[in-house]
Amino acid sequence: MAEKIDSTHSKKELCEIVEIFDLKVVDYKNLNKTELSKSILYNLSIIDEIIEDNDYYFIKDKKELIEYLIHPDASKELTIKEKNGVMELAKYIIIYSKNNYYLSCSPFIDWDDMLDKIKYIANYGDIPSVRKAIDAFNKDPKMLDRKPIEYIMSTRCRKKIERKKRMVQKEKVCLKIRRGRFLVSFD
Repeated sequence: MAEKIDSTHSKKELCEIVEIFDLKVVDYKNLNKTELSKSILYNLSIIDEIIEDNDYYFIKDKKELIEYLIHPDASKELTIKEKNGVMELAKYIIIYSKNNYYLSCSPFIDWDDMLDKIKYIANYGDIPSVRKAIDAFNKDPKMLDRKPIEYIMSTRCRKKIERKKRMVQKEKVCLKIRRGRFLVSFD
């Protein structure tokens, strides 16, 4: 059995794993990350099988889940310093977009320099500010005759966004009927 879950997995992700694979970890949301990791490993050591997940993590059995947990999270390939740099570039692109697409209000040398930097940050579509920046940049009038830039997202992030959209649609489509007496007055 594995000794330790890799530290690149966040507490939020570990909580999702407990929920998706229906692990019997008591009060897992109130545990700190170290305690939660130990509880998950203990729980995996005493069970024989887990629920297969084909929607989010694409893990078929207990062995694959353990392998996933003991290795670094592939979606967290950037260091904190690199991620801050990508987010700063995204922020500058958003500022450029909000200032009616004028380069004089941005730190970029010219439009081609900015385009190169946008293509660089497009590889990190899991970061929300990158998605927002690229969506805003694609509305630039200079991009009308060009192919829009698409960001690269992990399957997990794409599925998460799709779930959020479905949840929002469910909330908007509901009909509420209220019965009773109502007083309507006109001036």
